[in-house]
Amino acid sequence: MLPRTEQPLPPTPHSHHTSVSGNSDLVGATSQIYLPEVIYLGVTAPTRNRTELHIFKQHCLFLLQNRMEKHICHPLTELQTITPHIGAFNKFFWKYRTSITINGILEDYRGITHHSDTRTPCLVKVCMIFYSWDNPSYTVTLA
Repeated sequence: MLPRTEQPLPPTPHSHHTSVSGNSDLVGATSQIYLPEVIYLGVTAPTRNRTELHIFKQHCLFLLQNRMEKHICHPLTELQTITPHIGAFNKFFWKYRTSITINGILEDYRGITHHSDTRTPCLVKVCMIFYSWDNPSYTVTLA
């Protein structure tokens, strides 16, 4: 059974900062939450603090709504929206799929590598992270 949200979401953590050059930047913006719709590319799997995890789970509940499950996939071809040189990210983590179900959230991370014979970029399983709706911790399963 899905938990009911009885309290409002915590405020979005960010502050406004003006740099020496006069440019305005957001410091501590919520991009650190790594929402399922956004691609993730990094040298490690992402982490979330308690507030970020709460916002992430509430967002996933919103995406799930009255369905039994929702899957959000990010094929490697989406990396071409950032760069035409996928090979530059060899051994980086790529969030391949997020599965949201009535039991919790499962994130599937793959490593970027190349086929040895064709040098074509491909993905290999690295780990899966499961977040239960009613538990503040998570479970990591290595491939």
